[in-house]
Amino acid sequence: MILKTIMEMDPKEAAEAVKNGGATVCVAGLGWMGLPTACLFADAGCRVIGVDVNEHVVEQINKGKSHIQEPGVGTLVKKHVSSGRLLATDSVEGAAAESDIFVIVVPTTVDYRKKPNYSAVEKVSKDIAVGLRRGCLVIFESTVGPGVTEDVVKGVIEKVSGLQAGKDFGLAYSPIRATAGRVLEDLQNYPKVVAGLDERSLELAGAILGTVVKEGVIKVRDIKTAEATKLFENVYRDVNIALANELAMFCEKVGINYMEAREAANTQPYSHLHVPSVGVGGHCIPLNPYFLIDEAEEVGAKVRLTTYARKVNDDMPSHMVKLTAEALRSGRKTLMRTKIAVLGISYRADVKEVKFSPVVEIIKRFLKKGARVAVYDPYFSAKEIGEMGFQGSNNLEQAIEGADCVFVAVGHKRFKGLKLEELARYTKKPLILVDGSHVFDFKYAKRKEFIYREVGCGAMN
Repeated sequence: MILKTIMEMDPKEAAEAVKNGGATVCVAGLGWMGLPTACLFADAGCRVIGVDVNEHVVEQINKGKSHIQEPGVGTLVKKHVSSGRLLATDSVEGAAAESDIFVIVVPTTVDYRKKPNYSAVEKVSKDIAVGLRRGCLVIFESTVGPGVTEDVVKGVIEKVSGLQAGKDFGLAYSPIRATAGRVLEDLQNYPKVVAGLDERSLELAGAILGTVVKEGVIKVRDIKTAEATKLFENVYRDVNIALANELAMFCEKVGINYMEAREAANTQPYSHLHVPSVGVGGHCIPLNPYFLIDEAEEVGAKVRLTTYARKVNDDMPSHMVKLTAEALRSGRKTLMRTKIAVLGISYRADVKEVKFSPVVEIIKRFLKKGARVAVYDPYFSAKEIGEMGFQGSNNLEQAIEGADCVFVAVGHKRFKGLKLEELARYTKKPLILVDGSHVFDFKYAKRKEFIYREVGCGAMN
């Protein structure tokens, strides 16, 4: 037990309390980023209480099992549940009564109007406030628009608890910087951006987060700056992906291969053209730009490039369906009543996650046009794909058997070793292949008797 509160300690003392198990950290939200965060604090030596509203998630973790397919996380969950350092619960209030430090990693999303939905942030803030004790530190990590930490988290906690931020408890913001498939690696090896409501909150949060980050922390002058940092990172990615997609669609019209042009252009040191794709998915990039767009509207600023980039990337599933329809027409077929084998359903390669996957939208559009769709993804069972509402296949051969068209949606490693001749053995003749992930060599396909389309590549035949 610690005799001082966290806010009464100096930064070195606080870090030592985390590492020797003297302080208890409550991680609220045990999703794709929250559970790895909880594991890293436990690995540092801390006692961790993880909180999630999903009872199944809590039950699995307390059995020593991870509910997410993320490298290394399952091993750490098993290790630290066994050691007693990690415990999960669905009661935020109960965890709050025992905790010294709160790390909030709950999901933020957008509604049907593309407006931010911070309801999970509001709820967890209320629940923490009920059990919050004087001298605790709250570190908020969910991605939000500038001002939300102070307006929502601070505002709700102060209203419900009757305590004052900066006086009775500390408040800091530090955005999550990680990508599915390498979360543990990213959380430890990317520098951690942190800001505090006041100098004491900043110094203590920096020291505590430094116990789980190898590359140290970057302290910025205020919370709004830290909130903007994460949005800017993802807007940068979104805009550059949109540029690649727009140039790729131009290349399709004029008979240029984008990937060939890109490779040559990127030999210039200031050119960093991205790879075009079937769209943008995942937990962050399809959503975060809307947080910035919403805030810009509130203050009367214009973020036209951000807004247009979102439209370009949101429209890519529609473009890919049109590209597929054009390929089918070259083989004297239409989408109606054809069988399309879709290879891959994840939002990106070699990750078992479909959150906002553009492939889901593409499949829905194929079905709406009257096509029959068989889906195969090496990371999902046929049953799991069936639970998404689609016809799943147990293996590649089953998916492509008798297909009129093969649509390569995700560039999984499993698909990169495929041979066109191998696919052609199972499909109807001629092989109609639409490559949305640049798995195949367009020059080779051009020499063969295949109907081949690739995002960003002019018609081959």
